[in-house]
Order: sequence, then structure tokens, then C-alpha cells
Amino acid sequence: MAHQETTLDFWSLKAVQLARECRSIANGEPGDVDPKLRSEAAQLAMEFQEALQLSQDEFEDQARRAALLAALRKRAIEILVKVNPDA
Repeated sequence: MAHQETTLDFWSLKAVQLARECRSIANGEPGDVDPKLRSEAAQLAMEFQEALQLSQDEFEDQARRAALLAALRKRAIEILVKVNPDA
């Protein structure tokens, strides 16, 4: 996370935390991020929010939500690694 000075294990972050980090990148922190990457971070933050609000009533709903969150998580971590190569 660009605004923190400690090393963080991105894989330990929860979906809500990853969404927050993506939103932070989208909002300009840090300032030297490629605009395309910043735009993708904004899209991921929005998709995280939508995925977290999906129904979990049925087993199929739970499986669909878990799969979507796993895919979003992987891409969010890839972006965080690009933005924070020293983390």
C-alpha cells in the first residue's frame, strides 16, 4: 500500500481492504501511477463493491460470489504489486 511505510502481505488482505486500496489508487495515491492502471483500479473497486453485495442465499450464489471475488482479488494484487514494487 503506497501510503504505508511497512511491508504488507497483499495476500492477507480481505476483499474489502483490497477494494479500499484500489479506490485509493484510483483517487490518485500514489500520484505517479499510469492512468490506465489507475482506471483499472477504479473499475476493480467498483466490481469489488458489486461482488460483495451479491446474494449468498443459495449454494450456487455463494460459489459464484467466491469465484468472482477470487478473480478480482488476483487482479487487485497484481495492480498493488505494480504500484508498490518494494512491498
